[in-house]
Amino acid sequence: MSKFLMIFSIVVLMIFSLSVSAQRFKPGLVIGGVSSDLVGVDPYDDDFSKAGFTAGALLNTKFSEKNSFQFEILFTDRGTLQKPDSLNNYTLYKLSLDYVDVPLMFKHNFIFNVGKKRVDRFSFEIGPSYSRLVRVSQTGTYGGFYDNNFNSNDFALNVGLGCRIMHNLSLNVRYSNSIIPIVPHPTYINSYFWYSFNKGDNVWFSFSLRYVFSNEKDKGGEKTSD
Repeated sequence: MSKFLMIFSIVVLMIFSLSVSAQRFKPGLVIGGVSSDLVGVDPYDDDFSKAGFTAGALLNTKFSEKNSFQFEILFTDRGTLQKPDSLNNYTLYKLSLDYVDVPLMFKHNFIFNVGKKRVDRFSFEIGPSYSRLVRVSQTGTYGGFYDNNFNSNDFALNVGLGCRIMHNLSLNVRYSNSIIPIVPHPTYINSYFWYSFNKGDNVWFSFSLRYVFSNEKDKGGEKTSD
């Protein structure tokens, strides 16, 4: 895992180095929380009980007043959690999956007027991401069942909303869903999965704060960020 963390740190530094030589690229930092599930792996629980975190860097570039592309590299802790209750004989199952995520997002900033005041703090985003699994941890009654038999590569579709709350600082809420199963589906374990169109897929919500380094000013004289 230390090898991946070293590569992760190097890429983050490269993002900031690139932005110094190209002013049209604006770097930023990301930190936040994650609520996740792995569909069907914990058969008595299909909510987003597993809490985790996400952190990393971004690089944003505008191609019009309202639209931009954003490259990100994030370290994200997700997985699934089955809490002890009467449905599962009070057993616990916790699965932690640590990923390095690389989303590529298209962002659209909403610009409109309320009275005579220009409002440009809200945005919508959509895009794919590639993730590399770097660590697996399982605890509980079912902890050894899958024998770490997880796909190392994950591909997901992400959609989200953003709100700039002050100058270069914004709040982002994002939903992500794998487009391929992270858990292989051999015949002998199919009975352990609830039927679902996305069984075995990672699904997660992330709630993050994003700080973009920029000295640009909007028409009203305030600093702006994406």
